[in-house]
Amino acid sequence: MRRIVVCVIVVALSVLSLAPAAHADAPAATAAEQATTQLPRDVRPTHYDVAIRPNAEKMVFSGHVAIDIDVLQATNTITLNAIDMTFQLVGLTSAADRFMFQLPRVTLDADAQTVTFAFDRTLAPGRYKLAMDYIGKIGTQATGLFAIDYDTRAGKKRALYTQFENSDARHFIPSLDEPAYKATFTLEATVPSGQMVVSNMPAAE
Repeated sequence: MRRIVVCVIVVALSVLSLAPAAHADAPAATAAEQATTQLPRDVRPTHYDVAIRPNAEKMVFSGHVAIDIDVLQATNTITLNAIDMTFQLVGLTSAADRFMFQLPRVTLDADAQTVTFAFDRTLAPGRYKLAMDYIGKIGTQATGLFAIDYDTRAGKKRALYTQFENSDARHFIPSLDEPAYKATFTLEATVPSGQMVVSNMPAAE
């Protein structure tokens, strides 16, 4: 059975500190520019197409994500949040001329909870599509994609759930997993035909 749902993430940022008044001639900083971030500010996502195939028995899942991104400043690296993932294939395509960049070097930083893709040439400002095949872990705590076993008359069964707040989506999708980086999401889940998929958004297909 295949379910596809479209989700829009809307997160409100609360600014608790008061900044001094800006000089009359200085342009006002945007909320994104003022927000605290651990990620470089040179890339911004606009849409994620995510497809997953969970294996509840082995407690792993395979994933594919294609991210529409805007490169705001010239760079040769893209850094995303990611935890406990292995990457099988990563590709980048320029939306302007469909140029495909060579496979990047992939560097994981477990302490920073990030993955960095380094390319062989500089990415000029513009729109790109970053696509990845990856393997993730199904956890036993309420973060990302996780499992809960429960008793039935037929014996134990296992259900899978998701928890992405506040910064737990990085267990499920390599992404810019910070509140300032808002984007839309399309999610496709492939599961055994005898099982049910439930979403908090209407099924598109």
